[in-house]
Amino acid sequence: MLGGITHSVTAHSIMKNILCMQLLLIFPVVLSGQVPESANVQRAEMKKLEWMVGNWKGTGWAEMGPQGRKEFTQTETIQSKVDGLVLVVEGRGESKDNGSTLHNTWAFVSYDERIQTFHWRSFTGEGRLTDAKTTVNAEMVQWEFQMPQLGRFRYTRTRTEKGECFVMGEREEDNHTWHKLIEYTLRRQQ
Repeated sequence: MLGGITHSVTAHSIMKNILCMQLLLIFPVVLSGQVPESANVQRAEMKKLEWMVGNWKGTGWAEMGPQGRKEFTQTETIQSKVDGLVLVVEGRGESKDNGSTLHNTWAFVSYDERIQTFHWRSFTGEGRLTDAKTTVNAEMVQWEFQMPQLGRFRYTRTRTEKGECFVMGEREEDNHTWHKLIEYTLRRQQ
């Protein structure tokens, strides 16, 4: 009799474990069809930056300290990733004089619905990492950050009437005056 009870309890435990395993396998499939409301809010905000997506090329100039002003060719690839939740920006500026790299940047942009703000995080070829305060509207994105010993910087990217991107970078001087450091215009490439 005791053997029958043990067999019944063991069979019951095995069936319970099998049922639990099936539920664990099915549960992610059921959830995968459901999009959290936060993701929908993030996507809606990120749509404001759709105009930036594409391959871009153009020219501009940059103040290079004692070396003076240098003209350069800029290329950028901007892609929407993770079903529209992240924008990846990769940019490279090459000197018109000799083709050397003047700046090399990789950034990602996202929206945090909890604090209702965009994040612009960039990495440069010089080894710098910046987390920038970001402002976005339908025709413009501006990111601003502080660099130790160098001060405060801001970059503004504007969509022009011709569908081009105009980018301007500035550095704050004397806690109130902005000095232009870089400027370039990009055209969408086919």
